[in-house]
Amino acid sequence: MAKNTVPPSDAARVKAQQMRQAQERADKRTRNIIIGVVAAVVVAVIAVVAIVVGNQIAKNARAHDSANTALLGSYEDGGPIVVSSKGVGVADDSVPTLTEYFDYSCHACADIDGFIGRDLSDGALAGDYTLEIQPVTVVGVEYAGPATTASLIVADQAPDHWIEFHHALLAYFGSQYRAGEGRVVSNEEASWKQVKSIALEVGVPQEIVDSFPVNVSDAYLERATNEWREAPIAGREGLGTPEFVKDHSTKIVLSGTDAPSILETIRTGMGLESASAQ
Repeated sequence: MAKNTVPPSDAARVKAQQMRQAQERADKRTRNIIIGVVAAVVVAVIAVVAIVVGNQIAKNARAHDSANTALLGSYEDGGPIVVSSKGVGVADDSVPTLTEYFDYSCHACADIDGFIGRDLSDGALAGDYTLEIQPVTVVGVEYAGPATTASLIVADQAPDHWIEFHHALLAYFGSQYRAGEGRVVSNEEASWKQVKSIALEVGVPQEIVDSFPVNVSDAYLERATNEWREAPIAGREGLGTPEFVKDHSTKIVLSGTDAPSILETIRTGMGLESASAQ
């Protein structure tokens, strides 16, 4: 009986075919593994990007949420920032009250603060009067929102840094106005970043600066401005800032061409001893 035999050449071809088929199966498995790994990586990257974008969107939403006035703390009701011998945020009822109405985007306010602002805050700290610093809207350039928001937050959370911060905010706006430069102060986002930089420069803690929203002071300013307009102030012949008022009732009309004479006008209007005589 004859045996079935495969010629050597045919056996080689069969073996080669089997090896090719095995290699193809191995290659297919490798491709599937690679595709699965790549897909998993892509999904992970998409998930990370989604989280980052989502967090940024949420952060931006919080930063621009003008209704979130709770961030203003004790100043949410539209009241002034108070300075007295007892510190920032504490009035001294035993001395007269000097109220300054101003706008962080008012160049005249910045000029007056540059002339006598520190003298006025020093006088309050020395016990001559209680100084009320009341932000209102007169000019309303975009810088005012972030500056007012940050000022109120610092007054509430880091009062020891507020006086320096307040003067620095006005000094920056004044410098931009005098330079005819409006790229920052006319842009709310750029103003916000600049305000944070100013805060850090004067020593406001980083964690407080990081909490600054772009602007949550619109409602505050609207309320404060309406109350200012309706206030029964004797001697007022129109509305404008800066406006100085004694004991919530009498306007002090500024005069003079230099810091000492302007300061003397205010001290006289308050019934105080001349600054030069002290």
